[in-house]
Amino acid sequence: MKLHWILFSLIILFHSDNYISINEQKINWFNSLLEGEFVDGDSSTRIKKNESGTMTITSIYRGSFCSMEYDSTGSFVSSWSGAIITSK
Repeated sequence: MKLHWILFSLIILFHSDNYISINEQKINWFNSLLEGEFVDGDSSTRIKKNESGTMTITSIYRGSFCSMEYDSTGSFVSSWSGAIITSK
């Protein structure tokens, strides 16, 4: 039984040192994004930081797009999508 308590104590000790909160993970992810346009074959992604501190990420693949907006803490705000219509 002592072995179980020793293992439990070690797990708690190591777990508490390496814990990163969800909010901190979102902020770290948000701050790691680089503004610009990234192209990969038929698809592209545009990341733009707005004056208000929010960030818009737009993904385009062939004839459609999807945009997502995040606030300055990395929390999701809104999204929208649609088709790209062109005329000849």
